[in-house]
Amino acid sequence: MTLSTGSYTPTCGLMLERQLQWNQLLLELQNLFSTAYHTNLPTSIALSLNEMNKNASSSNVPSKKLHEFSIEKKKQKLVNIVDQIIPDGIFPKHITAKLYDIRVCGRGPDDKIYNQHADLRKFIPRGTTLISIDGIDSEKNLDVVLYANRKFSGGIGDEDESQPESDEIWRTHCLDNPDEADKVVAMEKLNGEAAHFSGRFIDGKFYIITGSKNVHMLIGCEEDIEKYEGERFKNAKVIAKAVWKHALKLQEKHRQILFSLLHHTKCTVVCEILLPDHQHIVNLSSIKEPTLCVLSVTPTVSDDAQLSLTALPPHHCLELFTALGFAAAPYHIIEKTNVNEFIQRSRKEINKEGHVLYYLKSSNGYENVIGMAKTKTIWYVLMRALREKAVFCFTTAKKRNGWCLDDRISSTHKRFNEIQSWLKISNEHLTEWNKLSEGYLHWLNREINMNSEVPENIRPHFPLIWDRFLINTGNRLSKV
Repeated sequence: MTLSTGSYTPTCGLMLERQLQWNQLLLELQNLFSTAYHTNLPTSIALSLNEMNKNASSSNVPSKKLHEFSIEKKKQKLVNIVDQIIPDGIFPKHITAKLYDIRVCGRGPDDKIYNQHADLRKFIPRGTTLISIDGIDSEKNLDVVLYANRKFSGGIGDEDESQPESDEIWRTHCLDNPDEADKVVAMEKLNGEAAHFSGRFIDGKFYIITGSKNVHMLIGCEEDIEKYEGERFKNAKVIAKAVWKHALKLQEKHRQILFSLLHHTKCTVVCEILLPDHQHIVNLSSIKEPTLCVLSVTPTVSDDAQLSLTALPPHHCLELFTALGFAAAPYHIIEKTNVNEFIQRSRKEINKEGHVLYYLKSSNGYENVIGMAKTKTIWYVLMRALREKAVFCFTTAKKRNGWCLDDRISSTHKRFNEIQSWLKISNEHLTEWNKLSEGYLHWLNREINMNSEVPENIRPHFPLIWDRFLINTGNRLSKV
């Protein structure tokens, strides 16, 4: 999959590079909350920030351990490590550096690998990148620069690629019993692409480390983005341009706070990027350019026992980044006794992917995320299944001898029957979806035969094509 950059003109505007000291940063964060929300900096944020700063100051040793662990897992063919020399002209000539993108690998989706290997779940989150630097100290420095979300799951029907064996598998990914949570933050899933960024002051200059789920780059200037060559960086470049553009838009004081926060805590900002030129299931036509939305902040690697899956309480994290000038995912805070009711109600929503549930447990002033779970809407699960069937039908199956549209329709209905058993869809609603899917595949076949649509557009433009089908045929979808 390749993300589109849209129209783009490189500029090399120099950003503010004066680093705030730690105590200054805490004071500025207090002022930020006071101005934006007329309240003090929440205690749980202040405690978490100090914990992040402490772990960041001693991250070199656990970073080396992580590198050694990754090399060992690579020998077992469970991990892939891709190294990239930082291109010339990004660092001063006396500095040489290399990035290491680390990801789990194997046959099939990584969900299966994570489910089978607890140590990979613990040490190799989706979005793990290290940097080695020569030329600053007398010895080579090795440190983690991106360390995104640990693998989390949902119930049967909530995974895109492969389904868990039971509705309780997601609990094995939790740090503590989610039933002991005090409350739950339900954050809307935005149906974009994974994006990460972090930052460091290196040799007196600030650098952003950013990219897609598995491919990252380090830049100190917007022009640096184009110094990374090859197909591998196409998607990462789209994200890097969006991150840089947004950083330039921030107020100077807010940018200084952000850069200092990233440097002192070595945290990773986990985002989704919404792309009008590459849409999944939810229609993003209202988005006119690549748009970053902050989801959470994750801590750097540490030898200490992990007590929280995120570095900051998710709701306060979104408040912080909203105050800094970022878009953030919508969320609800729900009582733990109302979680099941919320899930059942949210499953019936349309034109939404679903939610990620963050289970919070309070302890000594902290609000730790002890578990995470995804929950998808019935609409999304069925729509995604239809998209996959349509893509296969018109890009792969149709090229084979003996292709028959009725066979593809039967295959789609069979998949819908499986989903019904997972998500307890009513027979009435299943019948409605079977009729809609049959009509859609017949309509799409005619559109392709008349050259009004091309099969290659089905995946990246699926929501737009679906809406055109509804309008052209007068069909509509009732609520679940």
